[in-house]
Amino acid sequence: MMRVRSLRVGAVVSACLGLAGIAGCGSGDTVDSPGSVPFSAAVAVAAAPGTGAVVRDAAQLSAGLLAATDLPGDFAVVPPRGESGEPAVPPAALTDPPDCGRLLLPIAQQWPGSAAAASVQFAGPSFATIDIDAASYADAALAPAFDALQAQPRRCTSYSGDDAGVRIEYRTSALAQPPAGDAGSAFALTATSEGLTLTSATSLVQVGNTLVQVVVTAPEVVDPGVLSDLTAAQVRKLRG
Repeated sequence: MMRVRSLRVGAVVSACLGLAGIAGCGSGDTVDSPGSVPFSAAVAVAAAPGTGAVVRDAAQLSAGLLAATDLPGDFAVVPPRGESGEPAVPPAALTDPPDCGRLLLPIAQQWPGSAAAASVQFAGPSFATIDIDAASYADAALAPAFDALQAQPRRCTSYSGDDAGVRIEYRTSALAQPPAGDAGSAFALTATSEGLTLTSATSLVQVGNTLVQVVVTAPEVVDPGVLSDLTAAQVRKLRG
């Protein structure tokens, strides 16, 4: 059984399409993630003032991210590309509008200019993945980055993609989550193709001058409690 090794939803859907007969790939009608609401009913959150304490070392920032021993269940770290004999993940699927294809990319790729960035990926049973990345910004860049990251899923509430000739329909919605960090928001991204559905529950959290993105992806509806527990644990670890 292959491991899913991508932050990109399209690649995971493709894996399920190729293994439609294996348990763990969801099927049936699209189901809204529990706790999700239209973005029109959700208020955007403002970033907290920066503290000036910018993390400038990627190794230091990486040490502040959750490890496999911090996770529940049977999750293992996915080696970075180039350190594994597995074939590289295909390029991201094209989307319409094109800008929506940036959703779930690491924060530092969505908003350049960070002083340091780090990421870690975990693969679990039944094609479930957990992706965590962080980027540290100077005070002047912190609020613009936070605002831009919140705005992206609001602009991409419904869009489509094409992955090697397979059409994928995406939709996003705001996701209710308990407060965490200095400021935060969350959204759910659902991808549907040929009767298969994949859900990514994503939280964006500010911890001082560091922004963190936690993504839980599964071929089924993601329990919002899983995302909130992971986000809270990540905040605690960054705060030391």
